[in-house]
Amino acid sequence: MKYFLQLIIFTLLSVTAFHRCANPGRPTGGPKDTIPPVLINAIPVSGTTNFKDQVIELEFSEYINADKIQQELIITPKTDIRYKSIVKRNKLILKLDQALEDSTTYYFNFANGVTDITEKNPVVNLALAFSTGPFIDSMSVKGSVEKLMTKEPGNGYVVSLYPYSDTLDYFSDSPMYFTTANDSGNYKLNYIKQGKYKIISFNDDNSNFMLDPETEAHGFISDIINLDSALTLPVMRSVLQNVKPLTLINVRPTGRYVEIKFNKQIDSYELTPEYLQHNIIGENSDIIRLYKPEQINYKDSLTSYITASDSLGNQILDTLKYVFLESNRKPSGFSYSVPSRIEIENNPLFVIQFNKPVKSINTDSILVKADSIFTFYPSVKLDWNNNRTELNLKLILNKDSILQAFEASIPKDTAVSDSTTQQNQTRTGHRNLEIVLKKNAFLSVENDTSSLKTITLQKPHSKPSGTLQLDIQTDKKSFIVQLTDKSGEVKYQRKNEKKIKLTAIKPDTYQIRALIDNNEDGKWSYGNLLENKQPEDVFLYSEEISIRENWVVEMSITF
Repeated sequence: MKYFLQLIIFTLLSVTAFHRCANPGRPTGGPKDTIPPVLINAIPVSGTTNFKDQVIELEFSEYINADKIQQELIITPKTDIRYKSIVKRNKLILKLDQALEDSTTYYFNFANGVTDITEKNPVVNLALAFSTGPFIDSMSVKGSVEKLMTKEPGNGYVVSLYPYSDTLDYFSDSPMYFTTANDSGNYKLNYIKQGKYKIISFNDDNSNFMLDPETEAHGFISDIINLDSALTLPVMRSVLQNVKPLTLINVRPTGRYVEIKFNKQIDSYELTPEYLQHNIIGENSDIIRLYKPEQINYKDSLTSYITASDSLGNQILDTLKYVFLESNRKPSGFSYSVPSRIEIENNPLFVIQFNKPVKSINTDSILVKADSIFTFYPSVKLDWNNNRTELNLKLILNKDSILQAFEASIPKDTAVSDSTTQQNQTRTGHRNLEIVLKKNAFLSVENDTSSLKTITLQKPHSKPSGTLQLDIQTDKKSFIVQLTDKSGEVKYQRKNEKKIKLTAIKPDTYQIRALIDNNEDGKWSYGNLLENKQPEDVFLYSEEISIRENWVVEMSITF
């Protein structure tokens, strides 16, 4: 019995040891798979003519993945035909839901839509060209896209080719051929039918292959493209501008107001009769609000004449018919904005912006004050915009005189000797010296009054800065030289000056560019797609400019 038990134990241990030795571990190491799949067979083969089938089949050298085929595959000419994609191991099958158009050359560009299943390596240059007719269209066009103001490549921009016609509408017509620009902004369209075309490029944010100029920057070639051979086109320079014509949508009572609605932002306008009060409102600055004059009765039939322009100079003239209706709706609140602080100087000037027209101002409610120990009532000079919603207000005062009067008003027993404490006192720092706009200083067109606001008057203090001197070498007669920061915001600009000295520049990195007024009409133009006018030239200096504290940078710029 003892021998039998020993035999069983020995057998169990042997089996356990065998399984431990035989258990396969997970392999470690080994090179990463960097080799993409290779197309080894296609139906139809690229170059096939008279292809009539509705099934396309591609076979590759290894198992594949095509999860992103719907986003990546570009078929030209543009077609509404839908397809179903099926992956079977190393095969991709496309089943079309209807027959392709007869006597047409089709180009299937798969981009990065087919990869291996392990490392997602995309098949390189996977494309297929075939014809449903007796020959393959062989025209091609190539070029590049860049951003107008920065010269950056328009990578990812859609490049669209349209058959030319007098009725071509870029906002509603679909392109016949299209592709996307690569990371360098370059593009190429192949297998195009011979003919006349127009071409544009745009950053297709909504992926509908149609230009939306309100949100999508665009560029174009002015000339009609007569495609009878392979062509290389000039650079398309893209810029965001809403070129749609300015249109009046409606005029209607809205609560206690009458509102004039446009299809886009209004840059300027004139409205009669002159006794009307009005201002631009709306998130997109596309609405003019009218306020009922006191001399007008509700439901009186009124007529006005309006001239409105957008930023491109598109203008509309119209006659308006409307009435004001009684309403229990409360007036919109009355608010205004001022700078939080300005430096004290001779005759300081600042801007006040109101959300509705101002009927009157009480200048006695504008004063310079410091706590309860000093008050001064300056004379003021007022400069209103045309609808009294923006006021340039200048205080008539002498900086030295106001400071001396302020110092003299401080009682002797408030003097301090400690230098650290003295730095925090009003007499040296002027932190509590402020402009006060008292409550009720302004009365709106709807008879509501303004709230109290204060603006700190601070002592001027030096800031770290540098200087830039430019020697402009050009034979251009009309131009604007600009200094822009990293975000592209224009910090300084000079017009038609060849010896430029910019001082008090904040230390940072900047870019120099010049806007060339090619037609010498005194202003630089973005151009207009609908008028087939190209943007005027932009020169961008190739290197960034570093401005350092207390440094003077001298440069010669040629364009």
